[in-house]
Amino acid sequence: MATHIGGRLETVAPKRSLFGPDYVRLLGLVAAAVAVHGWLLAHTALTSRDSLEFARNALIIETPAAAATFDHPPDPDRQVVDVLKKPYTLHPPGFPLATLAVSKVLRAATDLPLPEVMPLSAQVANALAGVLLVFPTYLLGRMLFGRSAGFAAALLVQVLPVYAQTTSDGMSDGLYLLAAVTTLVLGVRAVRRPNVGPFLLTGMASGFGYLVRPEGLVLPVATVGTVFLLWLTRVWSRNTTAASLCALAVGFGIVGGPYMKLIGGVTNKTTGERLLSPGGGSGVPNWRGGAAAASPNPALMGVWWNEATDGGSCKTLWGLKAVARETLKTAHYAPAVLGLLGMVYFRRRLVVDPGPTFLILTAGVNLAVVLVMTATTPLPTPGLPDRSPPYVSERHTMLVGVILCLFAAAMLEPLTAALARLPVVGRLWAGRHAASWFLVAIVLSALPNALKSLHKNRVGHLHAGHFLAANAGPDDAVIDPFSWAQWHAGRTLYCIPKDPPEDNLKVRWAVVEHITAENPHSRLPRLRAALDVVNDRVNPPTVAYHWPEDVPPERAKVLVYKQVVRK
Repeated sequence: MATHIGGRLETVAPKRSLFGPDYVRLLGLVAAAVAVHGWLLAHTALTSRDSLEFARNALIIETPAAAATFDHPPDPDRQVVDVLKKPYTLHPPGFPLATLAVSKVLRAATDLPLPEVMPLSAQVANALAGVLLVFPTYLLGRMLFGRSAGFAAALLVQVLPVYAQTTSDGMSDGLYLLAAVTTLVLGVRAVRRPNVGPFLLTGMASGFGYLVRPEGLVLPVATVGTVFLLWLTRVWSRNTTAASLCALAVGFGIVGGPYMKLIGGVTNKTTGERLLSPGGGSGVPNWRGGAAAASPNPALMGVWWNEATDGGSCKTLWGLKAVARETLKTAHYAPAVLGLLGMVYFRRRLVVDPGPTFLILTAGVNLAVVLVMTATTPLPTPGLPDRSPPYVSERHTMLVGVILCLFAAAMLEPLTAALARLPVVGRLWAGRHAASWFLVAIVLSALPNALKSLHKNRVGHLHAGHFLAANAGPDDAVIDPFSWAQWHAGRTLYCIPKDPPEDNLKVRWAVVEHITAENPHSRLPRLRAALDVVNDRVNPPTVAYHWPEDVPPERAKVLVYKQVVRK
């Protein structure tokens, strides 16, 4: 056809999105990420309690017939779709599936026992996602503020203590942040160039985030808010707005819709149910019977309501203070302050560029959800101290911290330029590399805490588990508020077993730590039951094992008590 009309067909080279300088920066970022995560994996004494829950979910997805609860015994006819719902799991399937995939490789490559290889698989899956987080963080920073800002933001997210430690543990945060920040990249592109395709991809990416953690719903809500803001300010037409929202909904529905239909709602988690239906939820306190043992630890790091010091305070005001405190801690203080300054400094961009607006709205929605969660959590009932009080965790603010790091990275050069203009001391900040030295100072201040061994003070529970595996009988009762010893004894891989009937019980074991004012563990389920065994004066137990083994029991950190039940 080109011959007849006198034209010539030419091949148009595809537009490149990455160039040489980008590859150099990404290579350096990946090397730093691998070094940080590799160090922490090699220096992990014990993974978090949450990792045991994810490992258990992975195992019951692999072998649904073995799944059980107090009211549902193992069933050979049980299918995978059954164990994705209550009461078998409260978590979405995304991270357990990633853990299961990694475990297949590790089980083929190592001869570690199942109680050890599964938490390790969760840890490796999380760390791999944490390393891959380099790419969307760098791309997002480059899209908004340039290569240098993208590099600085991605480096901060890898080395700040909360991110390094949490994405190297056996939890879902690395995979969630990978999906969430990828959604931000696609969302920024979508609001800058409205079209059906980008919004469809944004919806699908946010759906993947939702399949990892229910907080993934923050992303589509923030996207909808940004689209409506663009429509209200008459930047977008009604047709563009409608088409974008429809594409976003379709994309999210393709990925997240089947899971919502399967569970018959938005989430299996009690907190999510309470947020969506205040006053609703199961209404079953987590202290009833033995079911409390199945409850995972609510947060690795965070601040809890303390009735002794916070009683009588306004819970909403307490929540505001807690959210602000945890957000500052998540972004390691200096980057948090720089990020807030950056949002003010770049405020004029918000008028012409919807990308930064989308990020700020995402942070706002995230913080609002955390605050509402805190405000709607009922206070502990007197006489029922095992019920979890309101709390705010650093894990709840990690996406906000990423956004603060992006603005902080963009603020480095304007800040050092302003400091260079100061009289006398300005010469300290003069020069083209001043911003780089500022970044190096932040990184060096963060690394000592970032590289601390994970849960080194809890390694005694691993040894206690090995002791129980060798000495506790299958019909014995094991009361372990901390969960680790029971897991490593191989007793809770597929379910939390119910205590044997008292009529047939011969031996009762209790795992405890020496309680201190700094580490009271008062929120742990079944702690009271374990202490009742320890303090039983009618039928006193004996210390069967303690760790460290080379110190007297009164100086041990972890103790296993054995009580022979008298009839």
